[in-house]
Amino acid sequence: MVIYFTGTGNSRYAAEKIAEITGDTLLDSSDYTKSGKGIDLSSEKTIVVVAPVYASAPPEPLLDVLNKSTYSKETSAYFFMTYGSEIGSCDRYYLKFCKENGLTYMGTTGVILPQNYLMFFRMRTEDECRKILGNARDVIDKVGRTVKEGKTFDDKLSNILIYAIVKVIYPFYDKHFMKPDQFYATDECIGCGKCAKVCPLGCINMVDKVPQWSGRCTHCTACINLCPKEAIEYGKHTAGKLRYHGPKSIK
Repeated sequence: MVIYFTGTGNSRYAAEKIAEITGDTLLDSSDYTKSGKGIDLSSEKTIVVVAPVYASAPPEPLLDVLNKSTYSKETSAYFFMTYGSEIGSCDRYYLKFCKENGLTYMGTTGVILPQNYLMFFRMRTEDECRKILGNARDVIDKVGRTVKEGKTFDDKLSNILIYAIVKVIYPFYDKHFMKPDQFYATDECIGCGKCAKVCPLGCINMVDKVPQWSGRCTHCTACINLCPKEAIEYGKHTAGKLRYHGPKSIK
């Protein structure tokens, strides 16, 4: 089974490609990250987890779900990360997860896909996104073949000292910066509710056709990037910036 967590669609894009090659079932984790419940994976011999990198770590809501899920003793686990610059310490997180849950760790690897964190980074032009997606296809195909053949990823583990630093910094960043309180809808909002539908944590509610943010947020940027009218802003950080409407929007 290929399980993915996605905001703007990068990880879904990679997961779909991998599942096409392996012939595995595809599972969107959003129903579980919204409910906080685990997944019954006791019948799966192999799982592939596809997710973005957040502050050098896997998305915390996804880790919560995986740790609550059930597995068989024979389960092998692969991890594939999508990111704008680097994989960070995700491999160390997943290695620890596998040890604690009795899974066979098959490795962690990843690929660069278009940047979507417009609050703090420069967004890529459509031409740049097209080139990045083109370069990623061979990487994703190779990963799919590796999983299908039952081989391990050959990436070396990240520096354990960096992992120790990330373990301290990430919870602080998650608590104090990954908040929804600066999101707001401008007068361009048409009340379509797409932002609420694409939020993988369900932290957006439509009140009188106006989105309201509350609760847990991972800054996945689904709401702000996928709004069809580009009517969502984040404080003073995003005005005038390009939006990334996902890999399927790149022709």
